Amino acid sequence: MQLINLNSLTKTKNNLHKQSDVLNLIREHLIEFKNNNFMKKSYLTLVTMIVLSTLFISCDNNKKEKTNYQETKSVAQADIYNTKGYKLMESKCYLCHFEKPDPSKMGQMLAPPMLRVQEHYIPNYPKKEDFVNAIMSIVKNPSEENTLMPGAVKKFKLMPKLVYDDNELRLIAETLYNMELGTAPKMRMQAMELSLNNGEKWVVKPETYKIIQEVDDKISSFNAENIADYNQLGKDVFNKAKFVLMDDSYSGELFNQLHNFFYGIESEMHSLIAEKDLEKAKQTTENLKTKLQDFYLMFISE
Repeated sequence: MQLINLNSLTKTKNNLHKQSDVLNLIREHLIEFKNNNFMKKSYLTLVTMIVLSTLFISCDNNKKEKTNYQETKSVAQADIYNTKGYKLMESKCYLCHFEKPDPSKMGQMLAPPMLRVQEHYIPNYPKKEDFVNAIMSIVKNPSEENTLMPGAVKKFKLMPKLVYDDNELRLIAETLYNMELGTAPKMRMQAMELSLNNGEKWVVKPETYKIIQEVDDKISSFNAENIADYNQLGKDVFNKAKFVLMDDSYSGELFNQLHNFFYGIESEMHSLIAEKDLEKAKQTTENLKTKLQDFYLMFISE
């Protein structure tokens, strides 16, 4: 494996006219490392490349600017792309994260798109300050225990622990909260449908089967008239799902099928966490109860 020649990369950068060209160049090298299992041996390379990207791209970031913590959702979306927060996101985050899922670039994905980060964190942290603190916390101290994206961690591994200036990281998190990224179809390498194992049910560990039974029992007997109780139910179900998805003993097609099952109830879990309407929460709970029965049709305990 030949390391990048810094002088060569610098000269190449001088011939590029768009910031995206520089990002794509560095991303190509990162993908090359990943495909050669280099990243699995050391996160130092990834950290070095991110530092290089900051040096090459963020020439204007050395200028002293007053930090503005008063940005809200009322900020015109067209103006967000001219803010310091977005410029920081562009230079420090877009090296690995796309802004939105792009089916034509699935092979280039090194981390979940920013839209997906938004979709997982805003339902859990609808208040801006809570959202910002949660993003800052997971970036500064990545951990499987605290992630809200277990599927992404399983696919891309934990992001490396990077050193960020707190003011800059806060601006990035505030910008992500303020941005209206809309929605996009979920992308998966495997088919989304559940399927049997050559006509037989997939065999899972007794612990996994017990977790699903506990969730099923809790939802079946759940009865509340307080929306906060439904929000907590969504969080409880999500935490159970995360426990299974982060189980390293599952791999291959068995893991894919477990992932497909939880993907099928993902919308209900996140809806319950964020729902404000009691009647809608009740209906979502009924939908979740019905979908849970698919597990018993596809999986059996060893």
